[in-house]
Amino acid sequence: MKFARLAVGVCLGLAVAGCADHPDVTAGSGPAAVAHEDPEAPPRSGPTEFGTQRVWADGMAVTVSQPTSLKPSDTSFPQAPRTAVFTLTLVNGTKAAYRTNLLAVRAEVAGKPVAEVRDSVQGLNGITAAVAEVAPGADTMLTVAFAVPEDPVRLRLVVEPNGAGQEPSAVFEGQT
Repeated sequence: MKFARLAVGVCLGLAVAGCADHPDVTAGSGPAAVAHEDPEAPPRSGPTEFGTQRVWADGMAVTVSQPTSLKPSDTSFPQAPRTAVFTLTLVNGTKAAYRTNLLAVRAEVAGKPVAEVRDSVQGLNGITAAVAEVAPGADTMLTVAFAVPEDPVRLRLVVEPNGAGQEPSAVFEGQT
């Protein structure tokens, strides 16, 4: 019995480690498509589109909304011509509580890092201000914003639910 549990645990760990970045995208039941993890599927090339949900083998799911454009206030930091604002919806389908302070989100335009904007006048307090515990089966929504040029650009968000540089991660991309 112990061997069977160990074997299942090892297989699950390998599936999560090896397939977390390569979802098979299928239509979801709601307005967003769902990217399901399938350990047998070949790696998928390219990022997931904004508005799509990523679901990992452990049950954790993240949706990054389509961006909205916002003119930063005079007190925003850093100052930018425009801010791309996203709502992240985290659904904890795991068997353990999830702490949102583990979540890391970074943005890139043309392969270069883009600064996260903090603008308390507009309720944008940064990802580090999001400190909550999400019970198994529960969900939460977080808002993040990034400095972008005045003209539309292709933006890439890297979402890491277990912290910066930790697997699994998901890459979302789209026009802002």
